[in-house]
Amino acid sequence: MSGSKQLTDRFLVALFRRGKADFLPASYLKAEGDKVLARGESDRLPELLAGFVEEGICEERGGEFRLIKDPFA
Repeated sequence: MSGSKQLTDRFLVALFRRGKADFLPASYLKAEGDKVLARGESDRLPELLAGFVEEGICEERGGEFRLIKDPFA
């Protein structure tokens, strides 16, 4: 069931922290986000991930992503 939260940088970092592997596929992040985010919010995930890669917050390898540094720590 969808919640009413919005996708934010802080929420995406929390999803990475919750993941059990070093590299997480975008499909995992989207599925986990869909559980609590407002409808359609997870559609913004590719855009947010691209920004994270560009800023050096995470790296992308073969469609999977790894958090390099936590900008909120």
